[in-house]
Amino acid sequence: MLRLLLVGLASAAMTPAWAQEGVVLAGVEASRDNQYAYLGTVSPFAGQHLGQGFVQRYWLDYVAYNYEKTPLQEIETRVSAVEAALGYQQSSASSWWGTYLGARYANTRLSPSDPDNDDRGGRLRAKLQLEGETEVGAGWRVNGIASHLVGDANYWIRLRLQTILRNQWHIGPEVIGQGDSNYSAYKVGAFLGNIKLGAFSALTLKAGVSKPENDPASLYAGAEFYIPF
Repeated sequence: MLRLLLVGLASAAMTPAWAQEGVVLAGVEASRDNQYAYLGTVSPFAGQHLGQGFVQRYWLDYVAYNYEKTPLQEIETRVSAVEAALGYQQSSASSWWGTYLGARYANTRLSPSDPDNDDRGGRLRAKLQLEGETEVGAGWRVNGIASHLVGDANYWIRLRLQTILRNQWHIGPEVIGQGDSNYSAYKVGAFLGNIKLGAFSALTLKAGVSKPENDPASLYAGAEFYIPF
């Protein structure tokens, strides 16, 4: 899965920037106890526009973490997933928002096997995601994303507060919460975004502290890519 994500990112980087009808989103994030990589695309339907109408969203991701089964046993978890979703977006000069509903197929591999884990093996579930951004004061904006698997305890939430530097870079703090029926963690850190890579693409760098529920805190770091096509 990681090789597939890297190949997809390299292909997206070679896409002509002048088209700009959609966007490729990619990233990696890692700490001692949690790793995450993703590659996705969001594009409008015919007659629609990003930020103003219906969009389609396709996503690949890979998640790795451990959870404590008993005080003496940890379960190594590796999840590869693919998603397809229908979304609707709206935007104005001061804010934007989007909502998505789709299907997610995930293959969860456990080592050693845990028969009490209902997520093991292949599972197809509906996924709901909400995201948006708005001004909260002079020079400051708040950005949020929340996703949830319908009928499952799986969730992911991120909240960012950002301001813009003179060179147009975005900077600010972030808080992340994630988990499922067997694992949960929160992260507190900072990000530096809108670092230009060519005429339109941009990079975000992030770092902070990750605290799983049953393990000591550790540092996390990550990178996110925004590539219009």
